[in-house]
Amino acid sequence: MIKKTVTTLFMLMAFVTFGYAQDITGNWKGTVNDQFEVNYTFKVEGEKLTGTSKRPDGSDRPISNGLIKGEDLSFSIDIMGNSIQIKGKIKANDADKTKAETIQLFFAINGNDVSFVLSPVK
Repeated sequence: MIKKTVTTLFMLMAFVTFGYAQDITGNWKGTVNDQFEVNYTFKVEGEKLTGTSKRPDGSDRPISNGLIKGEDLSFSIDIMGNSIQIKGKIKANDADKTKAETIQLFFAINGNDVSFVLSPVK
């Protein structure tokens, strides 16, 4: 009985810790192809990911179809009338597994694969 209780508590603690690791709510920035600055504002509610990205003119572009599960995330944004699917991986801080350190994002446009890294805006 005690073994089951301890196992259950351990699994619950792991689940709660895992849940916190996926929260990337806030502002993030990076550079695509070493020349285009990108800025995102994310909001996480459970597995739902919402937010915006900044257009070159400074206006906000909403993200859609946002989903986050553990360290994996995906969403779509509209670029010049085309819906671009973006996928990514969240990397947590080695010292504090609940704090996201970077987000690696991937997408394809015109047959070219593009990847870039976002860092939190402090």
